[in-house]
Amino acid sequence: MSTLLKAFLAPTLASMLVFCNAACLPFYKNSPDGLQEDFASHVPARTAVLPCQTWRNINISAEDRKILCEKFDEAVMDGFRAQPYMRGFSPKVVGKLLDQAKWPTAISEGFEVILGATKNMACSTNEKPMCASVSGLYAATLENSAAWQMWLAKFSDGQKHADAILVPILVSATDKRADDRGLIALSRSVNFSLWLIDTSTGKLIWTRSKAGTETLRALPERSANLRAPEWNEPLKRALTQDFWRDYPGRLVLD
Repeated sequence: MSTLLKAFLAPTLASMLVFCNAACLPFYKNSPDGLQEDFASHVPARTAVLPCQTWRNINISAEDRKILCEKFDEAVMDGFRAQPYMRGFSPKVVGKLLDQAKWPTAISEGFEVILGATKNMACSTNEKPMCASVSGLYAATLENSAAWQMWLAKFSDGQKHADAILVPILVSATDKRADDRGLIALSRSVNFSLWLIDTSTGKLIWTRSKAGTETLRALPERSANLRAPEWNEPLKRALTQDFWRDYPGRLVLD
């Protein structure tokens, strides 16, 4: 290859790589979560609230997973209280309607669609299991998924034509032991995410993720009996009222 051709190709290839990094991987962009622009003035009339689902690769016991999901479900239902414009079917009502529709496996089937669509694009680290943002991940994987659109349409029909679904997700739950400037630190962290989805278009209306961490420390010589904090401490830090910031139709009450 001539020196002149090499000189021409080098900047061209560099430009292509820059373009691809910027445009070919939209799910890694730092797209803002919260209320999505297309739904700035939209308030769902009827939201089907799903029970808590767990993201992939959560390495905790079944008992701990049950505790965390139960606490998350309670927090979600508490968030609807005294909110006249947030109209939703509770997970219990959703379950009864699915039994009437003779589709008891609907929720697990729907979440399998979510996990399958995002499998190759979800990040592999515990710090960012959903990549840079939920909105970016969702737009790149589920927004135009035919399987997801079909599931949403069928699910909505069985939920008295609910125009939105709210999906609570336990994203991660971890224990971490580290050296903190000479002290032994044991941290317990939990990360939750809420996805509000329009059933007619398949678009994301709103999303919010919150994490909570609690850390205990001890001198090295006294660390043999150091145990992870109880789950209620990181739960308190994650499940705050700020979780609901800019949720459609939510009134801010003191």
